[in-house]
Amino acid sequence: MGKKLFIAVFAILLIISCSTDNEDNQTVTIDESIPEIANLVTHVAATEFDDSAQGKYVGVFGHYQNSDLHGKIYINAGMDTRYSALIELVNGETLKFKGVPQSRSAEIIYFEGEAGSFDINFEDYTNPQASNVFINSVNTEAYITLVKSTQGSDPLVFMGTYVDDMDATFFGNWDLIANPATITSTPFTTTISGFSVSGNAVSQEVVTMSISHAGSTDPFVINEADDFDTNAAAGCTPVGVDIPTTEPVIADIIVTAPFPLGDVADVLSAGGQTSMINGIEATWNFNYTSSVTNPLGADLPETYINNDCSAATSGTWSWNGRTGTTTAL
Repeated sequence: MGKKLFIAVFAILLIISCSTDNEDNQTVTIDESIPEIANLVTHVAATEFDDSAQGKYVGVFGHYQNSDLHGKIYINAGMDTRYSALIELVNGETLKFKGVPQSRSAEIIYFEGEAGSFDINFEDYTNPQASNVFINSVNTEAYITLVKSTQGSDPLVFMGTYVDDMDATFFGNWDLIANPATITSTPFTTTISGFSVSGNAVSQEVVTMSISHAGSTDPFVINEADDFDTNAAAGCTPVGVDIPTTEPVIADIIVTAPFPLGDVADVLSAGGQTSMINGIEATWNFNYTSSVTNPLGADLPETYINNDCSAATSGTWSWNGRTGTTTAL
């Protein structure tokens, strides 16, 4: 407020400020049956929200030390004039929140649920900012990284972890989020267990990378497509599947025949990448296909590959004299 203000004026403003804070942090009772929470994962945002702060956002939630506090987050920002959020943790737990606008700013929404609370500032809807993220009674702050749903599609999200080869205390989350505006759906036909299988590979180009570290509450975030290099493993997608871009991608493999199995595998293809992390260049490769439940025979195991399409056991990274691995969740 400044020392030059008169004491009386300062006191008045202080009273108003305290009153506002109490109003902003009111307790919200969560009704888990309301449609905006119950159907938030599958809800498709209307394209009329594409160029405004309202709409749907999808991304990652994480904590710099607690590996259980890691998952996908879905946010309804003002659709039907309501605000809600849902976090699906990697341990299977689901956290639900209801949001209320703040009196101090119409663009800041306070979300609260039984598990905790957080604020999201939607003023820049292309890069919303989360703060005060405290979940499951953990007294250190967690983080949230979001990308907006556009053109009738949610951004695809790929979650992973990393660790130093020689130092087990150097670890964290390694997550990537794609740009739904780049979505393509490419038909494919391949052979599994001697049977011809067909469907579509739905892919989006990676636009955001969020890397946490055990020594810092704030993750390192890249959120521009220009920060990613040409994909050195672009030709190493699953047999019969063609991804029509040379950019790093996240893809869903959807089987439609001979059985309508739906989304059977998740793919990340991001080879030959370089990124500046804390002013130091990192090189990394993360090429992965999830396991596939196969109704025609033996299930297909998850696979990692190198940039030359040869088999690998993980992704890899190198930074500041350290080397390590990345693993999909």
